[in-house]
Amino acid sequence: MLSDVSMGRRRFGTDFQLMFRILKALLFLGFMSVMTVLFVCCGLTLSDLFAAILAFTPTGWALLLIGQACRPVLKWIGFWDSIKELARGYEYMMGLIIFAPVAILSWFPFVSEFQTRLLFNQAFSRGLQISMILAGRKEKTN
Repeated sequence: MLSDVSMGRRRFGTDFQLMFRILKALLFLGFMSVMTVLFVCCGLTLSDLFAAILAFTPTGWALLLIGQACRPVLKWIGFWDSIKELARGYEYMMGLIIFAPVAILSWFPFVSEFQTRLLFNQAFSRGLQISMILAGRKEKTN
């Protein structure tokens, strides 16, 4: 559906831009209304939503791989642009899922200390002061 919107924007330019914005707004409102109905009437929970996402992610990826294998047929049908857009969306989501926790954890100072503790565990157990070694200072000996 998203590829249809972007294809329409390229094909029609500014003539139908308002129509495509209205289409996007209707798609968003439809999605939000369906999710509201599912949460309120059907008792959907966030854990159910997370489980459904985890269940459908490999299925969608498999369909993308099958689509890549059938590329000539899909180009002939005219469905290849939609497959490319879907693959791009999967790539963005996987990047977000993989790198968001790394970025969030990098903000906290205790992660750096934990990493240093893990890397130099034997040195810590022997009583060495890693901070002096990393800073390049020599220990004073009397």
